[in-house]
Amino acid sequence: MGTEIEEIKAKLNIVDVLGEYIRLDKAGANYRALCPFHNEKSPSFMVNEEKQFWHCFGCQKSGDIFAFVMEMEGLEFREALNSLAEKAGVKLQSYSPQKSQEKNRTLEILELATKFYEVQLWKGEGKEKILKYLKDRGLNDETIKEFRLGYAPNGWRNILSFLLKRGYKIEEINKTGLLVKKENSQDYYDRFRNRIIFPIGDFSGKILGYTARVTPGGDESQAKYVNSPETDFYHKSRILYGLDRAKIEIKKQDAILLVEGQMDVIASHQAGIKNTVAVSGTALTLEQIAIIKRYTKNIQMFFDMDSAGENATKKSVKLCLSSGMAVRIVSLENGKDAADMAKENPKKLEENVAGALPVMEYFLKRTFEKFDKNKVEDKKKITTEMLDIISNLENEVEKNYWIKKVAQGLGVSESALTDELKKASLKDKNYKDSGPKEDIERIGPKTKKEMLIWEMIGLMLVSSFVWKKAGEEAKTNKFFLPDNLFKLMVEKGEEVNFDLAILLNKIIDNRELSEKAQTLFSRKKYQLNLNNNLEEIIIEDPWKEFQACQREMEREEKKEELNRIGNDLKLAEERNDVQAKMFLLEQSDKISKELAKLMEL
Repeated sequence: MGTEIEEIKAKLNIVDVLGEYIRLDKAGANYRALCPFHNEKSPSFMVNEEKQFWHCFGCQKSGDIFAFVMEMEGLEFREALNSLAEKAGVKLQSYSPQKSQEKNRTLEILELATKFYEVQLWKGEGKEKILKYLKDRGLNDETIKEFRLGYAPNGWRNILSFLLKRGYKIEEINKTGLLVKKENSQDYYDRFRNRIIFPIGDFSGKILGYTARVTPGGDESQAKYVNSPETDFYHKSRILYGLDRAKIEIKKQDAILLVEGQMDVIASHQAGIKNTVAVSGTALTLEQIAIIKRYTKNIQMFFDMDSAGENATKKSVKLCLSSGMAVRIVSLENGKDAADMAKENPKKLEENVAGALPVMEYFLKRTFEKFDKNKVEDKKKITTEMLDIISNLENEVEKNYWIKKVAQGLGVSESALTDELKKASLKDKNYKDSGPKEDIERIGPKTKKEMLIWEMIGLMLVSSFVWKKAGEEAKTNKFFLPDNLFKLMVEKGEEVNFDLAILLNKIIDNRELSEKAQTLFSRKKYQLNLNNNLEEIIIEDPWKEFQACQREMEREEKKEELNRIGNDLKLAEERNDVQAKMFLLEQSDKISKELAKLMEL
């Protein structure tokens, strides 16, 4: 894989790749831009073309082209690798050629089918009736085309015949989910007939499946919606409809709006609310939450508030809270959905979204409105409903706060509710146990000792001389830094010729270490001056600075040792252990003298 990564990097210039997403301006030997990952008025995002990596001095994120695409698109490394390999024209040998060819054929068929359905809508049988229906629902031509809506004509073999004539085999077509096999027969027929087609894409817009809605006046005895079945490439539990068009806006707003159906997504986008997505023919899943968390931890839910809708919302809310999401609820009056309001009053829709209530406030208000708190039975119902949601909160302080609010509203003691919470079976505990893991925390030193360690690693990364000399000292046990990156640099220093770029290629699969190395290098190599212009940091004597950090580290270690002895002395005094006290006082005196000498240096 390393060779393939190097080939991709050799063929793709970081300036060209990042330039497709953000505006880059030349600034000396580097490029700069407004950071796409946090809001800022003055550009603090730097791109180093020579080293082929980027760093933001505002949010401290950094990386290479892979890290940028992963962050920007919300991808895992494998997905970013695939995307950039395709852009660079590099074949990934680590993948099965047969599987790769099979997937390409499947995607070709689905793309061609989508075009077929589009033509049927705009020029074929759907031109009059179906287009009129979509426009009556409030959609304009531009939106219909943007979301690639189509029409599957009535008949049993329309798409099948079309694709067979294009040279595809029936076995290949069947793998896409477009066909249904007749029982006790080798014959196939079209899955979608006389239906409005909503193509469903992956994060990059490649079509993987469809939702097909019955046409107005169509056979209402059949299901209103028919979805593509699960295939090798289409998994409903991992798809969010509209994500390919919403992802940039989600990042920009640091929030996502989750609605119920495709029409709600399309209408919301047309109304200007472009961070909107929907689940596709499934309840919200942990996999979908994991995808959302790549972009944001703030989720707004927009569901029908009939009893079925509210129950579905509660399940989704509990799943999100258990996964560490911040949730708000958007509600509409009179049972309208997002699509209806987007058509009737787009401004009102915007106001409702902006006025979304934090989830606990929403359910507290709604639950107390639904039941009579003065009746004993209703008190129990309020307690059950609220504790069911509170139990999913991750933060104990937040849990206690809402227990207090419910207790005040019911006129009961907090301890009574706390006892009830402890007794509860916590039905959704399994969600917490199997929930998506947290993203890698943004690195930042937490103690002075850690700050010194990172300062020393930064010096090693910007100076091959310091890297080599520090590595030699570490190998002869003169000193050692308790840090995984330092250990790696000592082990691999000679192998990578004490060069950051070569090291990064070696650890491309280790996102955490790669990101950390680039961040520490950037912090030590560049800074923003008083005019907010990027400039290189001039270090007159990197080795001398490194040694100064070493001495400071020794001082910190002596201070830590003195603190430990101080704690042990307290224990010895409590136990009246005279011998231990004398020994510890001698040690304390010895280390204090050593520290005094170090302070003089």
